[in-house]
Amino acid sequence: MKWKQSISKSSLATLIGLIVHFVFSYALGFQVLTDVIAEWIMARTPSAWAVPVLEVMGTWAKPFAATGGLATLGFVMWLPLMLGSPWFAILFVGVLSWALDYSNVVGVLSFLIPGVAVLLWKPVEQISARREFLTSVAMSSGTILVAVEAWWRNERLAAKAVEPVPLFRWSVPPDRIEWGKGLVRKPVTSVREFYVMSKNTVDPVVDPKTWRLKIRMDDRLIREFSYAELLSLPRQERFMTMRCVSNTLKSDLMGTAAWSGIRLEQLVKATEVSSQAIEMAVIGLDGHGDSVKIPYAFSGEPLFALGMNGDTLNRNHGFPIRMLTPRYYGFKSIKWIDEIRFSSVPYFGTWPKLGFTKEPLIHTASYVDRIVRDGERAKVGGVSFAGMRGVQRVEIRANNGIWVPAETEAQFSPYTLTRWKGELTIPAGAEFVEVRALDGEGKWQATVEKPLFPDGVAGPTIKRLPG
Repeated sequence: MKWKQSISKSSLATLIGLIVHFVFSYALGFQVLTDVIAEWIMARTPSAWAVPVLEVMGTWAKPFAATGGLATLGFVMWLPLMLGSPWFAILFVGVLSWALDYSNVVGVLSFLIPGVAVLLWKPVEQISARREFLTSVAMSSGTILVAVEAWWRNERLAAKAVEPVPLFRWSVPPDRIEWGKGLVRKPVTSVREFYVMSKNTVDPVVDPKTWRLKIRMDDRLIREFSYAELLSLPRQERFMTMRCVSNTLKSDLMGTAAWSGIRLEQLVKATEVSSQAIEMAVIGLDGHGDSVKIPYAFSGEPLFALGMNGDTLNRNHGFPIRMLTPRYYGFKSIKWIDEIRFSSVPYFGTWPKLGFTKEPLIHTASYVDRIVRDGERAKVGGVSFAGMRGVQRVEIRANNGIWVPAETEAQFSPYTLTRWKGELTIPAGAEFVEVRALDGEGKWQATVEKPLFPDGVAGPTIKRLPG
């Protein structure tokens, strides 16, 4: 088959297959293949690429990731034609579904049957130049429609999400608000400005009337809690900082909020857990999960949060309940929790399956919020964070000059970042300011960059001076 004909035919097969697939998905509620492929791609996209795309495209970034799923399926339908047998599509789609752990048989067949039917349809092989053009237009339109559909589906679900309501009182002391004002970020990040990350093309929406938090011992259900029951439990409030493992040395996916939640022992006692259990896995409605060791789970450090900055959680931040693990990067802090499972075998969540460490302790890192220059002097302000180790000292310098101590603010709580500010003399020709932080264990921030994989980026903090 000619090159153009094979592309046109496979494109048409993919488009028709997806139309039928989406119809069945809306009728039966299963996840669409384009979303599964997009999530696979997003999980493996280097942060140096992903973060700028998210910043530039905003809410459209993930919908357009779904077009990567369309392109993948188009290739899978084109390859059999080049190998001379449309029937190979059955094998290739089957292998792709297996590789993606997509086990919905109806989902696979709803795409495969109409798609292969088009590949086998003889009249389609006689594609004229005009039909080639129309097929190209159809595929271009299909690409746009896949992105628009993902965006529309997200907006439609967002409209059904429960709006946050007041849950607890909190306030920031006035002296904290004034400290470093205009030079350092606010002590608490607003919900709107707090970073949001997920592996999903479209995030879940939960109906609190029917949702239940399930507690399991391996596969055995031992307890369930309704949302109302969770809200009736005594809660603990704490200020806590979260930092995303997807940060590069130059990005700032980090935020501090006032959280309200419950401890694990309020849901299940340590004495009730089988001696065979070695990990506590927490699994979200989106399928994303992770685990911690049993002693840490009951240590009192993790918090199952129901509220953020005074209100109940919103959809983006994991309504109705999410886990917070202060010493670890954000991928351990599972959102939209569906179940807590005490497992007698090692559990590998979404990121550990990709090779990330199961113990992603936060590396000591700093960020320069602002530099205000006045001739040969400059005021510098920013934040440093080392997870539960805390920060005991911060120093700044211009270029490779002498390190100067910065003034640090006492932590809001043991779970938060440290804000700092300082002044520098800027020598002639200086181009940048460098920051380093000393953690609570007496270890300085790394001076040589370490790659993000497999346990988060580490390295120096360098900010170019304003002209």
